[in-house]
Amino acid sequence: MRLPLCAMAVAVVLAGVIFLGSGGVKVAAGQARPSAEAPSGSGPNAAIERFRIRETRKGERLWDVEADRAEVFEERGIAVLTRVVHPVQITIYWGKEQLVTFADKAVVDLKTKDLQLSGRVRCESSEGTRIFSESLNWSAGSRKITTDAPVVIEKAGVQIRGKGMEADTVLERMIIRERIASQVTLSGRAEQRR
Repeated sequence: MRLPLCAMAVAVVLAGVIFLGSGGVKVAAGQARPSAEAPSGSGPNAAIERFRIRETRKGERLWDVEADRAEVFEERGIAVLTRVVHPVQITIYWGKEQLVTFADKAVVDLKTKDLQLSGRVRCESSEGTRIFSESLNWSAGSRKITTDAPVVIEKAGVQIRGKGMEADTVLERMIIRERIASQVTLSGRAEQRR
């Protein structure tokens, strides 16, 4: 079922308001149109191409999101952001620090603002710490990043591999849960440790 353009414009605005909850809203989006991927009734309530959104609170930027495509499923209370050409990009701000994350897909819980990232997930803090995994979760409430998947962490010539991780938003403190192995690069020569 195709909705009139006016109804879709209202849906886009409502999706942005639902998505953000409290705080300031800045939304820039391309054309909005319903998804043709799912049969009527089971598909998204709104689909937005070239999706960009920012959440602020009291003038302070909390996060920015950019995606090639966003679909809002109101009944399930989620928005699904997907890569078409460019990866989904999420930038989380913490004071003067920031964490930039790229993934093929992000599922946003519209109530809690929690994120589930999947597919070639890559994070980089403003301090240069990088994380690579196939899936990561970010809790807006606790501002923690977690995963049960294998993970690679790189910083200043040190690479740590493991499975399962918990970290703060700016990657200053991390806990690797199991199968930890490290590699240190000294003057172009790699040294392995377990």
